[in-house]
Amino acid sequence: MHKFTPLLLAFLLLTLIGPLHGQRPADTLSIAASIARYSMNNPQFSPDGTKAVVVVSFSGSADRPRSSHIWLLDVLTDSIRQFTNSVKSETDPRWSPDGTQLAFISDRDGENQVYLMNMNGGEALAQTASKSGVDGFAWNPKGGSIVYWEQRPPSEAEKKRNEDKYDERVVSESQRPSQLYLLELGTKKAVSLPLAGVGINELKWMPSGEDLLMQTVGLPVAEIPALALIRYSIRDSAIHTLTAPDNPCWEQIQISADGKRFSFQGARQDGPIAHDLYTGSLLEGQATNLTAKRLDLPVLYSLFEDDHHWLSLVQKGFHQRLYRLSDKGDVVPYPIQANMTSFDVSLDGTLLFVSGSATRLPEIWLAAKKQQPRQVSHFNRALDSMALAAPKLFTYKSFDGTPVEAALYKPSGSEGKLLPLVVLIHGGPTGVFSDNYAPWIQLLVQRGYAVFCPNIRGSMGYGFDFLASNRHDWGGGDFRDIMAGVDIVIAREHIDSARMGICGWSYGGYMTAWAITQTRRFKAAMSGAGLSNLASEFGTEGSAYYDRWFFGTPYEHQDNFLKHSPVTFIKQAVTPTLIIQGENDETDPVGQSQELYRGLRYYHVPTELVLYPREPHGFREPGHIIDFYSRMMDWFQKYIR
Repeated sequence: MHKFTPLLLAFLLLTLIGPLHGQRPADTLSIAASIARYSMNNPQFSPDGTKAVVVVSFSGSADRPRSSHIWLLDVLTDSIRQFTNSVKSETDPRWSPDGTQLAFISDRDGENQVYLMNMNGGEALAQTASKSGVDGFAWNPKGGSIVYWEQRPPSEAEKKRNEDKYDERVVSESQRPSQLYLLELGTKKAVSLPLAGVGINELKWMPSGEDLLMQTVGLPVAEIPALALIRYSIRDSAIHTLTAPDNPCWEQIQISADGKRFSFQGARQDGPIAHDLYTGSLLEGQATNLTAKRLDLPVLYSLFEDDHHWLSLVQKGFHQRLYRLSDKGDVVPYPIQANMTSFDVSLDGTLLFVSGSATRLPEIWLAAKKQQPRQVSHFNRALDSMALAAPKLFTYKSFDGTPVEAALYKPSGSEGKLLPLVVLIHGGPTGVFSDNYAPWIQLLVQRGYAVFCPNIRGSMGYGFDFLASNRHDWGGGDFRDIMAGVDIVIAREHIDSARMGICGWSYGGYMTAWAITQTRRFKAAMSGAGLSNLASEFGTEGSAYYDRWFFGTPYEHQDNFLKHSPVTFIKQAVTPTLIIQGENDETDPVGQSQELYRGLRYYHVPTELVLYPREPHGFREPGHIIDFYSRMMDWFQKYIR
C-alpha cells in the first residue's frame, strides 16, 4: 500500500492545511464550488529566461470535465496567456534548446503523442504515431531530435486474440518492455534504439548529446522492484551500469550542466520513501547521501542551480520550503519563505514558483534575484470571496512526551460555543498535513465543526526517526498520539467531548477503522479507501513493498499483521461508520472496505458501504467527489449533530 510519494496524489492531499491569519467573512462555500479549482505544476523557463510555461489543470466540475493545458508567461511583462487548447489535455512541456519551439504530450487524438509547436505561432503538429501511447520524451541538448519511449505495443497476433475475446491478463506481464526511439524532428523519422527487457521510468540526456542517463526497472517487475541506473550510448547502444540503491525508493535523476555530476532523491536506509538528496560523480558512478546529517528533512524535489549547488524543495512540518544546498554539505534556507509546491530557476537566478495556503488557493509567482516575489496569475479568483477558515498551529506533548505538531480549525464566530469535533487523519502514514487548501476541512468548518489535524508519528517533515517511529506499530503510538491530542484540544478549546467524529483516507481510513475498534468516544466515522486486514491487504494490493518495510511479510509475521488489523477487534466496534471506496482501487483494494463492512454489519453496527465505479485510489470524477462529500457531511450531521 504505497500511500504517498512526496509530490503525488492530489486527492489524497485534500487534507492539507494552512497559515496563521484570520478568517474573513465572505460567501458560503458549496460542495460543488469547493472542488472546482485550478492547480499549477511543471513550471519551466525558456533557455534565455524571457518566457516560461506552466501546466494549469482544472479539477473538474459538474458541467466541465477535468483538463490540463499549457500557459505561456512573458517574464518581462508578467503577462500570461493560454498557449495550448484542445478538447483533451496537454502536459510535459519541454523547450527546444534554442527556445524557438515547445514540445509536449497530448492525448487530443487518442493515444498520448509528442506534439511540436512553434513559439511564433501556428498549429501543434504530432511528431509521433505511437500505438500504445508515448510514456515520456526528452530533447537532445544539441537540438533537432528527441528521444521518446513507449511500452511495446501488442503484436498483430495478440490484438487478434484479444478481439476474439481471448483477453486473459497475465499479471506478471502487465507491464510490457519499453521501446526507445530517436526521432529526427525535421523528417519525423524514428529509429528504434536497442534496449532489452526493461521498463524506462526516467530519462535524461547528458549535456554532450551523446549519452542518456536512465532509471530502468527489471521485467517482469519483482515483488521488490529491481531499479537500475544506466548510462546509454546513442552511438552504439552500449550500456554502463552505475551504482544505485538496492531498494526501489529513489527517483528524480538530475545532471549538472557540465555533465560531471548527477543527483537523485533516495531513501535514508531501505525505505519507505525517497527522503534524502544523493549526489555523485558520473565518472565514478557512486552516489553518497548529501543531506542526512545536515538536513534531516524530506527533500521533495531538487534542481542543479550550478555545477556544485542545488535548489531543493523540502518538507518542514506544515510547510514546503526552499533551501540552497552545496556538494560540500552546506544547507542555507532560501530568502523567500513562501509555501511552494513546484518551482524553476533561470540562469540569471529568477525564481518561478507555485504557492498557496489554506486560505489562498495556489497561483504562479515570479521573483527576480534579490527581489520580493510578485503574483502573476489569478486562476482561482472565483474562490477569493469564499469564507475559508485559517488554522491554529500548535505543538503538544503526546503520551510519552513526544512533541506532535497539529492544527485546529474552528468556525468563525464560535467563541464561547461548545463545538462538535471532527478528527481528520492524513494518508501515508508517511504523509503530512501541510499548508494548502483542503475542501474537506473548509466544508466541515462551515457546517459548524472544529477540525483537528495532527501530524502524528510516522508523518514526514519532522526528521527520519519520527517518520520511522511507527514501524511495526500502526495503531500503537500513532493512535495514542491522536487521542492525547484530542484530550488536549478538549481541555483547551471548548470542545464537546460527547459530539466527536473521526475520518480519513488511505492510512487515514485505516486509522479510522482502528479507532472505532479501540474506543467508543467517537459518535461517527468515515473510513475512505482504508485498510481493515493487513494480511489480506498485503496479498492483494498492487505493490506491497511499502507495507513490507513497515511489517515484513504476513508469511513470516502473521501474528503482528493480525495484531494491528482492525478486523481482529471488530466485535468491539459500536461507532456508526460510513465506508467509501473506488472500485478500481489497486492501492487499497475494495476487499478491504468489504471486510470492514461485513464485520460491522455482523455485529449490528450502523454502517454503509458506498462503491464508486471506475475510481482508483484518488477519486477523479467530479460527480463522485460531490456525492462522497455530501454523504460524509450528512453522516456526521445524523450521528454527531
